[in-house]
Parts: sequence; C-alpha cells; structure tokens
Amino acid sequence: MISFKQAATLADIEDAAGLLKTGIEVSVRVPTTLRHGGGFGISVALIQFFATWVRSTNSKPLLKLHSSAAASNGIAHLAQEPHGMAALYFAPAIENSVHEIIATKEGLAYAIPRIHAMQSGDYLQTMHGRGVFLACFSGASNEYLLPFYSNSNNGTLRGREDFSRLTEQIMRACAPNALRKLGSKHMPSVSSLLYELFRNTDEHARTDEQGNRYHRNMRGLIAKYISYSADSLSSVNTSDNVPQNLFLLRTLANQALHKDTKGVQRATADLAFLEITIFDTGPGLVKRWLAKNSPNTKIDDIDISEEVQYVQQCFEQHATTKDSSVSGHGLSLVLSSLKDLKAFLRLRTGRVCLIQDFSSSTTTSKFHPKHWLKDRNALPYVAGAAYSIIIPLSRGEA
Repeated sequence: MISFKQAATLADIEDAAGLLKTGIEVSVRVPTTLRHGGGFGISVALIQFFATWVRSTNSKPLLKLHSSAAASNGIAHLAQEPHGMAALYFAPAIENSVHEIIATKEGLAYAIPRIHAMQSGDYLQTMHGRGVFLACFSGASNEYLLPFYSNSNNGTLRGREDFSRLTEQIMRACAPNALRKLGSKHMPSVSSLLYELFRNTDEHARTDEQGNRYHRNMRGLIAKYISYSADSLSSVNTSDNVPQNLFLLRTLANQALHKDTKGVQRATADLAFLEITIFDTGPGLVKRWLAKNSPNTKIDDIDISEEVQYVQQCFEQHATTKDSSVSGHGLSLVLSSLKDLKAFLRLRTGRVCLIQDFSSSTTTSKFHPKHWLKDRNALPYVAGAAYSIIIPLSRGEA
C-alpha cells in the first residue's frame, strides 16, 4: 500500500508514482490535511498522482484514511481540501478508518458546499487557509464553473476581460494586499497568466490524446498566499527542493537592495508570495503532441531529452496542439508575464519536471528550463500538466 504523510514532499510523491508502474500497489492511504497546507506544489502533485493511480491499473483501487482520522468526520475533513476532493473523485471505492467501504458519490457529498462556493464565487469558502480552489470535475453537473465559463451548460470559455476580473477577485480572497503590492503595472501580467494557461488547459485537457472523454478528469486553478519571515529562510538550503529555495533566497537578496518609503532597508521584512497553479489531468503536453505529429510514436519510445524538446516546441514555436487553424500564441505571452513578475515556474507533465527562475536580471523571457532534479531527469509518467508559478509580492518597486 502507498501511504502519504501530512508532511509529504514532492520527492515522496514522485517515489510513489514510480510504484504505480508495477501494477501491484492499488491501495493508497491519504491524510485528511497536509502540513502547512501542503507547501509549494504539493496539492497539485497529489492531484496528478491520483489521476495516474486510478488509470494505471485494471483492478479496483481503494482509497484509505489514516487510522488517526475519526470515522465520523475523517472523510468530511478530507473533502474540504483540494487533494482530498481529487482523491475522493478519482477513487472508485473509499475505506474509512474503521474499514467501512463507502461509494465515491457518498464521499463527494461532503464536498458539495465547497463546489457550490466555487460556482457562486464565494472564493473564501473553496478551501482552507488563505487560498482559492476552482476545479472542474468532468461529468459533474457543475463541471463548467461560472468563474471560467459564461454558460454553465455548454462550456463557453470567458474572455480576457472576464479573467481580469476573476484575477482581482481571487487576489482579494487569498491575498488582499497583493493588489497594492503588485500594482497596476503587474496585475495585467497575472491576469494574462490565468487566462492563457487555463485557455490552453481547456482546449487540450477535456479528452485523452485520441479525443476520447475520460471517465474521470479534472482541470482547474489553485491560488495560495504564502509568507516567510526572513529568519525562517536561514535553513532553507537543508530542504531537498534546491532550485526553488535558491529562488526564495534570491528574492530575499533582491528585497534587501530596496528601501521603503521611510528609507529603511527591508531585509528583515516578511517575504510574501502568491502561488498560482493551473492544472489538468489530461494526457499531458507530449502525449498530445505526439498524437498529432507522430501518431505511431508512444511517449515511452522517446528519451527524456526528446520529451523536453517537444515541451519546448510548444513554447518556442508559439504552437499548441489544437485543431483550429488559429494556432495559439498564449504560451509565449505567459513567458513574458513570468519575466515581468520575476516569477518561478515549475511545470510537471509526462515524465519531466521542468523549472525556470525568472527573477534574475539576466533571465530572458524565453523558455530555457532546467530539470527539477539534476540527478533524476526521467521521472515516472503522471497524468496531465501542472503549471505552478510563484510570484513575489514583496517587490522592490512597490
């Protein structure tokens, strides 16, 4: 059995995904909550894992709760968290802490208030903590959330102006001071990120690479406000997420170069970040790319360097894999926004996890990613694509 702890790391989740290839591990145990809300990227990594888990076996996977979760409220608590809603949605069967088997529909009933909050725009009620969770569950009556779609029945995606308003609403819900700190100069860039990435997800993630609808599929957004005290970063290098930690330290160093309105340097001020993740559990960038451009080639037939090249082509050639003749330029606009925001990008799709730090003054707005782990370029295949972006809110020009 695969078991996740409250303090699960990205490396833990990758190790667990590697076990899925054996076809033996069909039961997964999850905590009802994640420590510190999961930290950067943890919630969406678990969402991708759950989709991959269910699709990787012909048997009936079983979702289990930790024994510490009370039988009466464990599933109710799980249904309040992004990773928990995904786990309950994908799992064909659920076993509570006293070994009772519960149907997926019964487990998801506890998530209904959260889903209604997503649909109505009551963003403060969509997840615990200072965050917003908007998820479209394939096949659900509320699949086409009104914040994303102008019609909840036919899935007509809203336009750029609507996404600009949505961005402001999300900011007010999870990071009220972000509007002031980012200012009018940077808000259009954040809005562009949301619109372009979700549009790309909407076009490519509703079906598999052959155009068939999944029995279970998700696409959506997670936005979280996260802050660090400057002192808490002193031990940041002990973590296993080195590229991200270097970004945090660079942000701290950049902040120390600037003074506030009273002329005081702000090296001791808290560092505030907005994490925005646009995700889906579709086939992923390269599977979709291969299906269109090289139908007889499977993702396992190419090496990791080729897979990275295909991902880069999606950006550098301004190409998407949609069927219309109007090829999208959205991903290239995303790169310009990332540079403007001095952001950090983590992209997990297929068998690769690629990162790029846009905070350096020498960084261009081109896509030149590096592997997240230098000694482990090839990762287990996971469903979908997740763009996790960390945006500093403690800005020198604020």
